[in-house]
Amino acid sequence: MRSEDWDALAGDFDREVFDPVGTDLAGAIARALRKVGRVTLACDFGCGTGRMLPLLRRRAERVIGLDFAPELLRRARERVGPDPRVELRRADLGRPLRTPRGAALVTCVNVLLTPDDAIRSVQLRNLRNALRPGGHLLLVVPSLESLLWTNNRLIEWNRREGLRGEGLFHEGIETGPEGARDLLRGIVDQGGTATKHHLREELVAGLGALGMETVHEGRVVYPWNAYFLDPPRWLGEPRPWDWLMLAMRS
Repeated sequence: MRSEDWDALAGDFDREVFDPVGTDLAGAIARALRKVGRVTLACDFGCGTGRMLPLLRRRAERVIGLDFAPELLRRARERVGPDPRVELRRADLGRPLRTPRGAALVTCVNVLLTPDDAIRSVQLRNLRNALRPGGHLLLVVPSLESLLWTNNRLIEWNRREGLRGEGLFHEGIETGPEGARDLLRGIVDQGGTATKHHLREELVAGLGALGMETVHEGRVVYPWNAYFLDPPRWLGEPRPWDWLMLAMRS
């Protein structure tokens, strides 16, 4: 999406765009931040309306939030108030960035979503380059494994509702030839937008190729009603999740 598209969405952003931070059932993001401890400089790439910023400013002497949509940055400033420790900058994470540098902590929550492999590669390099050696990256991304599990539960729900044959796949993942090819790459249409979902091993390998060691793996777990309207109680555990990776730059 262009920055103008995000700006147009800004008024309804917190209602229309899923909030991993506020919907994190077990507090996995806050726990991962505690593993890092207090830091001098933390940067949040793709900060949007600033959902991560209150967490970061409790753990950092200085915080930089970056986004490429001016209206989202304005709303992020409203969220954190006139705090001189929080700096907000306009930046396009999909292009090589020269700054910031020397951060002890970089966070990036559900930003690596584009189906374009080249752009995601640039985004990851920007995250790595912003860190000082020994600094930590906290990365949250959609899980392909969770997507498949959620689709499995939908098929079972349809079966219990009496559907059969093709009806079992009603409102599920696109199963045509083109959809199947995309699925092999982790690309699935969500709300009309092609969205990248990640395998655990894909994340570990990708971070390792950038000279980063994964030091903690976790799940940001969400309630079923974040995915389904009026979900039945029998859906139970495990609930849907995003992958959380905490990696250290060597």
